[in-house]
Amino acid sequence: MFARMHRTNPMKNIEDARLVVAEVKPDYLPLTETFIYEYVRALQRVRPIVVAEEVKHLEHFPVEALVRVRARGMTVGERIADRLQAALFGFENARVYRYYEALRRLRPHLVHAHFGPTGVLLLAATQRLKVPLITSFYGYDLSALARESDWRARYRHLFARGALFLVEGPHMRERLLRLGCPSERIRLQRIAIDLDEFPFRPRVWREGPVRLLQVGRLVEKKGHEYALRAFARLRSRVRASEFYVIGDGPLRSHLERLAEELGIAEAVRWMGALPRAAYREVAEQCHILVQPSVVAATGDDEGGAPTVLLEMQASGMPIVATRHADIPYVVREGESARLVPERDVAALADALLELIENRERWPSMAEAGRTFVAERHDIRREAPRLEELYWSVIEAPYAVPSLSDVP
Repeated sequence: MFARMHRTNPMKNIEDARLVVAEVKPDYLPLTETFIYEYVRALQRVRPIVVAEEVKHLEHFPVEALVRVRARGMTVGERIADRLQAALFGFENARVYRYYEALRRLRPHLVHAHFGPTGVLLLAATQRLKVPLITSFYGYDLSALARESDWRARYRHLFARGALFLVEGPHMRERLLRLGCPSERIRLQRIAIDLDEFPFRPRVWREGPVRLLQVGRLVEKKGHEYALRAFARLRSRVRASEFYVIGDGPLRSHLERLAEELGIAEAVRWMGALPRAAYREVAEQCHILVQPSVVAATGDDEGGAPTVLLEMQASGMPIVATRHADIPYVVREGESARLVPERDVAALADALLELIENRERWPSMAEAGRTFVAERHDIRREAPRLEELYWSVIEAPYAVPSLSDVP
C-alpha cells in the first residue's frame, strides 16, 4: 500500500537505535512551509520519517527517509480492496485505512501530525495501533476551519484522544482553549529557523531606490492590497522606491490590476513563488519588509505568524507589520519592528515613511532583531525542546480520556 522513497529504507537501518517518529504531512512540501522542514532536518535524538501522499520540491527539502502512501495510480481492484479493508477494520474510509497500513508497517514510537486535519485523519489509526499522537496547528486549521461546526466536532474528538497539541504562540493557544482543548495538553513550540542560512547584514540605503519586500502567497490574509495602497502613498513622497513581491496565488491578477489603477505598476516587481536560495537573493537586495497580515473574510488568518518575519529579522532587515495573530509575539515592537493596526493604509504608509526618513535607526533595529531571533527562534535551541516533548510522551504513556472528559 505504500512505497519507500528517497535514499533510505526506513525498515532496514537496524544499527540506528533512535526512536522512530512518523512526521505526517500529506502534501510534502509546499515552498511556503519551510517551518516544518527546519524541524524535521534538525532532529537528532529521534529518527524522523516523513509520511506523505503527494511529494514535491524534494530537491529543496531532502529528508533521510520518506514513506509514500498511495493515493493515485491505483487500479479499480486495489481501490475496491482498500474500501473493503477499511470497512472490515471499522475505519471511516479507505484513505484512513491506507495511513493505518503505512503506520502499521513503519511501527513508529510516536506520530506527529502537521496541521489539525492531519491529526483528525490519523486519530483512528493511531488509536488502533496504540501509538501516541501529537498534532501541530499552524493557521487556517484554527481559523477558517474552526468556524465550521463539523470541524469543531472533529477537533473535540481529537482533543479527547490526542497526546499533545502544539501551537507557535499565545494567540493560537487561546484559540485551542476556546475550541475545548484541555489546557494541560497544549504546548507552545515556537517556529524556528537556521540562523546560518540568513547571514547578518544590517540594511543600508545610501543611493538608488529604496526597495520594499513582501513575501507570502497571494491570498487575502497576507494583506497585499493594503501594502500596495500604502506603497502608492509612500511613492508620492519617495519617488525612488520599488516594491518586490515574492509569492503567487489566486489574487495575482486582481493585485496586478490594482497596481495599475494606483499608478504604481512600473515600480512593483512580481517575482512569483521562489525556492529558498532565489528568495534569499532577492531579499538581500531589499531594505524593508512589509507584512500587513489581516483576518480574511472567510475567517482565515496567520494563526501564528509568517516565518519571513524571523528570517528577515535574523538577516538585519527592519520590519513593518500588523498587530495580527501571533505577529507581536515574534518581533520586538518598537525595536526590530513597527506594528500598525490591520487594514490601516495610512498608518502603514506613515510607518514606512518614518523608517525611510530615519534610516540611522536601522542598525539598532537590525541588532535587536538578530538578538531576538537568536534567543527565541534558533532551530538549534528549539529542536531539542521538541525532542523533549517527544520523549516525554514516549516514555510516559498517557491515559486516554473518555470523550465525556472534554467539553
